[in-house]
Amino acid sequence: MIELLTSTPMFGIVASVGFYLLGVAFHRRWPIAIFTPLVFSIGVIIVLLLVFDIPYETYNEGGQFINLFVTPATVALAIRLEKNFDYLKNYYQSILLGIFFGVLAHTIVIVLLAWLFQFNQELFATLKPKSITTAIAVGVSESLGGLPSLTVAIVVLTGIVGAIVGPPLFKLFHITDPVAQGIAMGSSSHAMGTTKAIELGEVQGAMSGLAIVVTGIVVVIIAPVAMAAVNALFF
Repeated sequence: MIELLTSTPMFGIVASVGFYLLGVAFHRRWPIAIFTPLVFSIGVIIVLLLVFDIPYETYNEGGQFINLFVTPATVALAIRLEKNFDYLKNYYQSILLGIFFGVLAHTIVIVLLAWLFQFNQELFATLKPKSITTAIAVGVSESLGGLPSLTVAIVVLTGIVGAIVGPPLFKLFHITDPVAQGIAMGSSSHAMGTTKAIELGEVQGAMSGLAIVVTGIVVVIIAPVAMAAVNALFF
């Protein structure tokens, strides 16, 4: 029976879309990190493949078609930028400075980890885009010579951690400005952080959505420079 169900590429497509939509329904009912649609669907599919001993290649015959939507999803981020352009005009100094120094700090941390744990070029390239949205992170990882599949997993983990620890950190350090909160969530934990930012307030959600796009652009620009610097220093 299992072999019959998995013998067609539709298995991967239906599993990916179906479990994602199920995660959406669960997250609306119980808005906790584990039911974030991307996390939920990935987790359930992994368990499904392991329990029924289904080869990843079998799933990916259909699942690979989902990858076709990565490029359109990247382009669609321009819609969010256009919708929130007024925020960019009004707070452009805060937004650009916050995102630039956030990306710079993130890059420094990755470089230090590369030096401390003797990362090779491939692993550095895989980790570099961990704080940007998956649609852009996959392209950056591929262009730098990383492992896109591992990058996706790291991006998801980064988003989960950011969404969980962000609000408590705001309270701990008395960060109450909604613009600052939104920029912090969007630039560090992308879509998952934005989901949490929306819960904090309308301005936080808008700023976080805007930060996703601008952070992605900044990382795309900085990534080759960072890679060249790391190559010169360590490799």
